[in-house]
Amino acid sequence: MTYRDFYDSAVVRKAYTAKKLLDLAFLIQAQVTKVYARNGMVFPVSCSSTLLHLSKSGPASVTEVARALEHPHQTVAQHLATLSKLQVIEKRTDAADRRRTEYFLTAFGEAQASLLHQYNVEAAAVFEGLDTDIGADLGDLLDRAMAALNARPMDDRFELPQSPGDQS
Repeated sequence: MTYRDFYDSAVVRKAYTAKKLLDLAFLIQAQVTKVYARNGMVFPVSCSSTLLHLSKSGPASVTEVARALEHPHQTVAQHLATLSKLQVIEKRTDAADRRRTEYFLTAFGEAQASLLHQYNVEAAAVFEGLDTDIGADLGDLLDRAMAALNARPMDDRFELPQSPGDQS
């Protein structure tokens, strides 16, 4: 079955909107990975927001990064481990609170963050072009969709099943 065959009906095209959003995210990530490599960025695209947060906010714990990015704790922990292996970040025990481990950029990490900041400027222009190509502000549409789902979650959008004997 081909990708096109999967979406063989209007019902499936609508019902699998979330899958199409994931497909778009994977497509963008795969294409941007090439741009990162070309620009000398050694970290995975998936770690970008974690690196950006540490660059903008300074040293932070896993919990602080997860909270700021609204990402699962485990995801952030994995990103930090990846960035650590790449020597982009290091960790240290907080002198004021020995239970807290904070992560910070290395000198190499600062250089990588600088490349990320340059990429972000270029990416903003590239996505403006994509918006023109599709005739819509994709980021705005995604923000509005998330706001709508936060206001009225998916489970509230489905009709409640009726019990046998209900005459509603």
